[in-house]
Amino acid sequence: MKKFQYNLQSVLEYKQRILDDLKEQYAVRMKFVDEKKLEIENLRKKANDLTVEFDEIKKSGAAIEKFLMYSSMIDNLDKQVELEKETLKILQANADKKKEEVIAANIDVNKFEKLKEKKAEAYKAMEQKDQEAFIDEFVTNQQNSIGRSA
Repeated sequence: MKKFQYNLQSVLEYKQRILDDLKEQYAVRMKFVDEKKLEIENLRKKANDLTVEFDEIKKSGAAIEKFLMYSSMIDNLDKQVELEKETLKILQANADKKKEEVIAANIDVNKFEKLKEKKAEAYKAMEQKDQEAFIDEFVTNQQNSIGRSA
C-alpha cells in the first residue's frame, strides 16, 4: 500500500509561509515599540536629572538666565516625551493590528493541520481495514486449500 499523501500539503505550506512572514513582521513592529519605550524612558531620566540639577542650582543661587535655561530644557524634554508617547501609541496600534493578523493566520494554518491529521487517521483506518481483509482472505484461502487436499 502506498504512503499517505495529503492533497492540500502545498496549501498548508503556503499558509505556513504566510504565518512565518507575519510573525517576522510582528516581531519587527514590537522591536520598534520596545525601542520607543526605551527612548521615552531615557528622555524621562534626562528630564529628571535636569530637575535634580535645577533644584540644586535654585538652592545655591544663580542668574535668572540659568533658571530660564533649565526651565526651558525641562519643558522641552517634557514636550518631547509627550510627542514620543503619541508615536508609541501609533507603533503599538500597528503592532496590535499585525498581532491580530498573526492570530488569524495561525487559526488558518491550524485548520489545515487538523484536516491533515483527520485525513491521516482515516487513511490509517482504511489501511488497517484493507490489511484485515487481506488476512481474512488469506486465511480463507488456506482453509480452502487444506480442505481440498484432505
